[in-house]
Amino acid sequence: MGSAKGLTRRTVGGETPFVPLQDYGVIGNNRTAALIDRGGSVDWACFPRFDSDPVFGALLDPALGGAFRIWPFEGSGRGELRYEPGTNVLRNDFPLPGGRRLTLVDFCPEVASDYILMSEVHRRVTAEGGDVRVRVLFAPRFGRARRIPTFRVEGTGALASSPVGSASLSSNQDLRLDRSLHAIVGDFHLTEGEEAWFVFSHGSEFVTPLESYRPSLRLRQTLEYWREWSSHNRYHGRWHDALQRSALTLKLLFYRPTGAMVAAPTTSLPEDLGGSRNWDYRFCWVRDTAWAIRSLFRLGYDEEAVRFIYWLLALLDLGPRDLQVLYTVDGEAPGPETRLSKLQGYRGSRPVRFGNGAAAQFQHDTIGYVLEVADLLDLHGEVISVDLWRHLRHLVTRTSTEWKRPDHGIWEVRGGPRHYVYSKVMCWTSLERGVRLGKRLGLVAPYEAWEEARRAIELEVRARGLCRDGEGLAWYYGAKEPDASLLRLASLGFLGPNDPLMVTTTHRIERELVQGPLVRRYRLPDGLPGEEGTFLPCAFWRVEHLTLQGRLVQARRSLESLLRLVGPLGLLPEELGPEGTLLGNYPQALSHLSLILAATELDRALDAEGYTRRTLPPNGTRSELDRP
Repeated sequence: MGSAKGLTRRTVGGETPFVPLQDYGVIGNNRTAALIDRGGSVDWACFPRFDSDPVFGALLDPALGGAFRIWPFEGSGRGELRYEPGTNVLRNDFPLPGGRRLTLVDFCPEVASDYILMSEVHRRVTAEGGDVRVRVLFAPRFGRARRIPTFRVEGTGALASSPVGSASLSSNQDLRLDRSLHAIVGDFHLTEGEEAWFVFSHGSEFVTPLESYRPSLRLRQTLEYWREWSSHNRYHGRWHDALQRSALTLKLLFYRPTGAMVAAPTTSLPEDLGGSRNWDYRFCWVRDTAWAIRSLFRLGYDEEAVRFIYWLLALLDLGPRDLQVLYTVDGEAPGPETRLSKLQGYRGSRPVRFGNGAAAQFQHDTIGYVLEVADLLDLHGEVISVDLWRHLRHLVTRTSTEWKRPDHGIWEVRGGPRHYVYSKVMCWTSLERGVRLGKRLGLVAPYEAWEEARRAIELEVRARGLCRDGEGLAWYYGAKEPDASLLRLASLGFLGPNDPLMVTTTHRIERELVQGPLVRRYRLPDGLPGEEGTFLPCAFWRVEHLTLQGRLVQARRSLESLLRLVGPLGLLPEELGPEGTLLGNYPQALSHLSLILAATELDRALDAEGYTRRTLPPNGTRSELDRP
């Protein structure tokens, strides 16, 4: 099986030790998630929940991080990944000489209960077209890769134990200990049609017989769960497949016991390869979750919205405290941001971070997103309770008195607070939505003070929010350039899409931040070394803005160009670098929800104007845009 240096096959034979992000699929069970690559390796998985320590962390360090790999002895060692339709069950087909094939199916069993934390990964491997020789490597690590466990083989299973964690592997194949690799390994033959099972279980103190897991039954149940969930999708438009995958990915990122959603299941995947722009996204941003709710409402998934608002209500009910920017999945404040120097980081990008310092920032926009979700709930027939309105009223009143305070903004710049234009507009949004919602329901509130503050914000933004040369709105008061968050002002209703100030601002963004279908967040210095890639959510915001402006042909061409840039699985990163390199934490909720919002808005507009429903053809050429 090789030396300790060759913990994964990517350090052998001169191959790159890191896998491109587009070669990873993701599975999960609404408690945690695992990233699995084309080589059959689980390279990232935190247990028992999203923000726990990684048990498999080869994504950030192939030599030290730990992995769980199943692959054929012959062939290139790389398969063809795809999802079983309408599910988050991942399939990997390894083509082999002589027309043979090894098929690996990976899934996390879905658990109906809100409180049972089942930390399992089930893996089935089958041979087709003839006999196949198969290899297995099971090398969990604990304590953020600081602890190599001791291993014990028990029949066709194995146990990995350490003072800070344990895990078991159950199988119907023989396994053995490889001391040089500090891993459990296996090497066996499958005849045509034969299948082998491997079940990983975190926290186990003994090896459970494979049959006790009933893996075949659990596979059927998991497939049924995801297909039943997918069947509620009311969207049948031009980009159905892409939006269905985005919806499934967003659903995967929700933490079922509380209703919170993580921004991504990973930490420290770089925005700048080899640089230090590496952040931990395994937390719940109120902003991202609120946008996800809006996007899922568009597709017909209402349950997640209701669960989120009641999760938020439970947080506010804990007592008087400020609404935070981000939370752990169980509603706590994240611990301090720490750096782990031992791990080399993805493609040498350091530091590796656990925790996120943005939790200590003040950001105005958070309240605006809460009011948007509450407004949506009411419009969709959900009851806004007296307790919820009491909390909302407090938040809006706080905005009416604090909107002049500078903040850290949507981009969470790690410097001093500023008067960001988008933050002021989100204060306006919280006031506008609060007035609209409260009056519609006939609820008591200080509407006169709210409306006065709303008018004051609009006047100040128009007067102080301009670029230094007076041409369009700026990133922050006194800045010489805009940022891409200003593309959202029309969708928020602050400016009409064809308002002269909005048009001028859009032209400037197009000139300074747009690169083909892609968009940069900003160009001005942000206090960090290096340079990030283009920001994928902003590219979808641009599509939505072009749609609102009536530039439908340009919007559609931009959207379809973006869809051609993503990986074959339809999973979206945070950013794209030179030559289409996927950057940032992956898969990224903000990118997926922004795609849903842009595509559904564009679909409605195209239908209203009588455009055809022809979708992007398989050869990747541009769709026809002719009217019927």
